Amino acid sequence: MKNIFKASALLFVGLSLVVSSCKKDEQIIEGCVDTMAMNFQSLATNDDGSCEYAYDIAQGVWNITSDCQELTISIPLLGDFPVPLNDMFPDTIEITGNGDGVVAMDINGSDVLADIDSDGKVTIQEGQKVSFDTGVIGEVDVVITGSGTIESASNGDLILNLAFEIPLAGTQTSSCEIAFTK
Repeated sequence: MKNIFKASALLFVGLSLVVSSCKKDEQIIEGCVDTMAMNFQSLATNDDGSCEYAYDIAQGVWNITSDCQELTISIPLLGDFPVPLNDMFPDTIEITGNGDGVVAMDINGSDVLADIDSDGKVTIQEGQKVSFDTGVIGEVDVVITGSGTIESASNGDLILNLAFEIPLAGTQTSSCEIAFTK
């Protein structure tokens, strides 16, 4: 009986060692494991170097297409003046990094600053102002606000709200949808 007990105990210990030494094979899933990246993959277990960051991909020269609401500036005693807003934006725009998630967009020679988060959401900072040549009534200051998204390394969009500060006519507003492509 003692031999059966010893043999059973020895068999149990032996099987325990065999079972505990068998490790479950861990499946390796390649992908971006950085939660701050736009293309973070929650199932990835091994970083493959593919992470894309909105701040980095936003920088560079972009082709832009503007679709602006019509604006007619009304000045008392002088009349109404249509402003061709779509003609005011260049065909390309350069976006540069200023650090800490802030980018600068060169619009008609003025740097318009915007914050960009890890998801690609872009928000124009408060107090951004540029000068636009309206054609008929000359240059006016325009306060720009708005937001958009960098969708990928090759496209994004912004909706800009423009407030024209017109002498003798006060502030007049319009908005533009801007599509970015590379």
